[in-house]
Amino acid sequence: MAHIKLSRRDLWHSLNKVAATAALSAVPMGRLFAAPQDYTGRFFMTIQAEGAWDTASFCDPKMNVAGESIINHWATSGDIDTAGNLPFAPVANNAAFFNKHYNKMLVINGIDAQTNSHSTGVLHNWSGRNSAGFPSLTALFATQHAPQLPLSYLNYGGYAETARLIRYTRLNDVNALLSVLTPNILPWDRAQTFQNPEMLAVVKEHQQARLQRLRRRSTNLPRAQYTMDAYYTARQNAAGLEDFAAVIPSSDELQSNSFMQQMQMTVLAFKSGAACSADAVLNGFDTHADHDAEQMPKLAELTDGINYLWDYATQQGIADRLTVLIASDFARTPWYNSSSGKDHWPIGSAIVMENNPSWGNRVIAGTDEKQNVLKLNSNTLTPDTKGNVIYPKHIHQAIRDYLGIGGVFNDTFNLNTSEQFNFFGLG
Repeated sequence: MAHIKLSRRDLWHSLNKVAATAALSAVPMGRLFAAPQDYTGRFFMTIQAEGAWDTASFCDPKMNVAGESIINHWATSGDIDTAGNLPFAPVANNAAFFNKHYNKMLVINGIDAQTNSHSTGVLHNWSGRNSAGFPSLTALFATQHAPQLPLSYLNYGGYAETARLIRYTRLNDVNALLSVLTPNILPWDRAQTFQNPEMLAVVKEHQQARLQRLRRRSTNLPRAQYTMDAYYTARQNAAGLEDFAAVIPSSDELQSNSFMQQMQMTVLAFKSGAACSADAVLNGFDTHADHDAEQMPKLAELTDGINYLWDYATQQGIADRLTVLIASDFARTPWYNSSSGKDHWPIGSAIVMENNPSWGNRVIAGTDEKQNVLKLNSNTLTPDTKGNVIYPKHIHQAIRDYLGIGGVFNDTFNLNTSEQFNFFGLG
């Protein structure tokens, strides 16, 4: 018998791989959950301001400090405004946004992403740790609460790591989506079908039976088994897609702005019972040059889109079931560069929104007047030199707990938060 020599590094790599596989095997995969007949739980949505927003001109406003570089041009002649208890910068469409929604909002300032790198910032803020492998909050939420919905987890192009817990559906082209949701309907005449519906139903029944037999073969390798299980589940729940297809507006009723269209389609997917979580994304916040002219319109587009989300969710009757997390890669420097732009700054913010929450109209002030991070008492959420810095993991753990994501997910994807910030516990 041939002998294989392993170096210490190879052995260590193999042992780590076995340990990781064993840990993941403890996590219930999507196919093991019972499909809800009618999902009546909460909906969860993230809104990713991609490129790093300027929180000093939004939810963590800063005036200029005497003797220091200018933080904001607007602060040379303007002042910080407030809506309820929330301070905001008097630029873009901030006033309309904060005045309308302050009771829905928990603003958390002073989150240290520990990086100036976009890729690491995105990873850290949307997975809770700064190395790869952990799923997004939206993936965890969908897996915990309704993994068998036809399109349980929607994504529009932002961070969407699933750790193989569930599959996400990329939703970018409505016409392409309709062709997938209703493949038997003629695109040019939606009153006609390619095949007789009754005959097609018989064919689908036999296809599903064959796939079931293939799934039960003892010789299936793990990857093939996973793929077949996912495909079987998708086909089994295909009928639910028809409910979603039925509420998709005609092209002339769709929002023309792509970001608002993400809001529109997500609300309809939630209402129809096709999905329970989604990641929306708005690009363009990386303003290294001509900052004021570029950043302010993006902030206005962001708040206009979120405003439309809540109006449309209210119109469709699901606003009271919706939780929204808004954040970015990190923030921008509290000074301008030589190109009138602002560069990367690791200390950022997040906003959580709900209808009529006990924790609404509150701000956690985790930065000083120059946008440096402050240590906070994790219980009182007030500055404390013996306290702790807020990291993305604290936001993730708090939201996991708040949304009922726990058990094996906390064990397998442990965020190692020895201190728990009481973000949602203070009314």
